[in-house]
This record gives sequence, structure tokens and C-alpha cells, in this order.
Amino acid sequence: MEKNKEKYIEHNNELAFNLSVELLKNYANNCIEDKNKKKMDPVLGAYLLIHNLATSILFTAEDCEQDVVNILTDAINDARFIVHKSRKVS
Repeated sequence: MEKNKEKYIEHNNELAFNLSVELLKNYANNCIEDKNKKKMDPVLGAYLLIHNLATSILFTAEDCEQDVVNILTDAINDARFIVHKSRKVS
């Protein structure tokens, strides 16, 4: 892979990671299972987090929506694979 392309991917990965950490920190601080605390339900919260993230990503993907939908699906499947693989190791 070209050096410039590697740097481009690395830079975007870092930006995406930092944004994800911020989102997840806010999600974790507002999401607990205790219904009496009037905090976000974890299952509904997970759906809404992904829904809102996908909506904002798709909003900027005017001419390539289907490609973005495919990428989002791949990203979820890759994440599931990583989680299952790491659970088997531990």
C-alpha cells in the first residue's frame, strides 16, 4: 500500500476512534440497567446509538448510500467476529 494511503487511513482511523470513544463514554455514563434511575435502557440505547450514527453517516453519503449500508453491515459483522473470537480466548 502507498505510504500516503496508509497515512490517510491511519489518520481517519484515529479520528473515528476518538469520536467513538467520546460517544461510548457518553453512552456508558447514561446507560444502566436499573430502570428506577431513569437512565437509558442498554438494548434500546444500543439500537438508538447505532441508528443515530448510521443516520448521520448516511446523510453525508448522498451518492453512495448503498456502499455505506454495505460497509456498516460489514463493520457490525467484523465487530461481532472480533468479540466472539476474543471471548473464546479468555
